[in-house]
Amino acid sequence: MALTYKEMQDTFSSLGKTVDYLEGKWGDIESFFKDNSRIVFVGCGSSYSNAKSFAMIWNMHTDVSALALAAGDILLHAERYKTLIDDSALVFISRSGKTSELIMALDALKKLGCKLKVASLVCADDTPLGERSDLVLSTPWAFDESVCQTRCVTNAYFMAVFIASKLTGNTSVLSELSLLISNGSAYMDSAEELSKVIAKESWTHAVVLADAEIEGIAEEGALVFKEVCQLPSSFHHVLDVRHGPMVLIGKDTLVIVASATGCELEVNLVNDLVAKGANVIVYSDMPGSGEGVRVSSYGKGLSHITRGIPLIVLCQMIAYYKSKETGADPDKPTGLDPWISL
Repeated sequence: MALTYKEMQDTFSSLGKTVDYLEGKWGDIESFFKDNSRIVFVGCGSSYSNAKSFAMIWNMHTDVSALALAAGDILLHAERYKTLIDDSALVFISRSGKTSELIMALDALKKLGCKLKVASLVCADDTPLGERSDLVLSTPWAFDESVCQTRCVTNAYFMAVFIASKLTGNTSVLSELSLLISNGSAYMDSAEELSKVIAKESWTHAVVLADAEIEGIAEEGALVFKEVCQLPSSFHHVLDVRHGPMVLIGKDTLVIVASATGCELEVNLVNDLVAKGANVIVYSDMPGSGEGVRVSSYGKGLSHITRGIPLIVLCQMIAYYKSKETGADPDKPTGLDPWISL
């Protein structure tokens, strides 16, 4: 059994450990995140996609402005970013805490004299990034030994939702997170059953569509197809796919649509995707049906912010089973390292 599969299956168990950990660290977490004028979330690759969701969560659910930046961008242009980043709280997101761009970007900002407070969200203890941080949130039980990240990115997104919700007293979302954990195994089973069927079908590239807080984790959902089954993939906002990308969608395309409202505009888009011959899956909280469309349902109503968790699990599971069809090794994909050292 592939290591990637085992780590995916451990996702919801890991999230339960993360809740206990965050509760135990809450005093330090609250102290770091209060009284900030701006938060800059920084990552590379999967972590940068997650950073985009982090920033949207803070912008939409707190009174603190936030943005996401790629560490490599900061590294190459540190002096140009100085005014934007100075006097901000920086949150670095990393599986290993060793990625060169993250460490070098932080060192470059400090060399320029930027006044910063720094937190790192990592899945390992005693890391170079952690040594440079005022707050370290380390969840080694979510560390992915496999090259491709699965439970690690889900865990990071979960942490963002949990922290923002607890800071703002959003007990409704916190209850949904508990529900996700308790029902995780049942959802994983249903996602796996659907994934086995979809993976055997003849599509050769994947498109993931989503909006708002879950845009970053959905972008990571598209990336997982490149990494795990090594097929071309892309992410777009739901209605924005009409503005150009639609021309590349056809009978060889798998399209996963994260439904936010089920409104007429979404329904019309899905119908147009089906008319182009695409293999369409709609992720929805509740069961439903549509002509030529399959629905992957969590089975209970969720806030949009929490929908990112079952969505990323679905993308990971489909990509894993598709790797059996493409012959890609999900544990050791050709040409990819678990983290980049420059």
